[in-house]
Amino acid sequence: MAGNKCFVVMFLVLVAVEISLSKATYRSRNRRQLTFADPELFDATEVEKYIVGEFGARACIFERVCAHYAMRAQAQPRPQFDWPDVFSQYKRSPDQAKEFYLLSVFLGDIVGSPQLCHQLGKRRNCDSGQYGIA
Repeated sequence: MAGNKCFVVMFLVLVAVEISLSKATYRSRNRRQLTFADPELFDATEVEKYIVGEFGARACIFERVCAHYAMRAQAQPRPQFDWPDVFSQYKRSPDQAKEFYLLSVFLGDIVGSPQLCHQLGKRRNCDSGQYGIA
């Protein structure tokens, strides 16, 4: 159930992101690439609303985790996840933090904006000590 929520939220987050139409939108898939030049593409308030709507008022983001995967996405578009590390952290997480950990991983990787991770971390930061994720 929690896994389904993560994918639904990722879809909604992508919908909330305001991306202007450009010629690049109509390129064939193999020629498309994400550009991360404008940190203002993301409206943190709108993204936060979608996250709270899906996960409830206690929803939070692990800023460091989110930013780590966002920086990886910028440096290497479509890199392979280090799945053993992702699952290891997931398994070590307390039950109430598991979905927020995955949300942070996928938000960072899909949106690729450390700035958005930082803004959401300021608004909805998961207390790493409380959840046991470093």
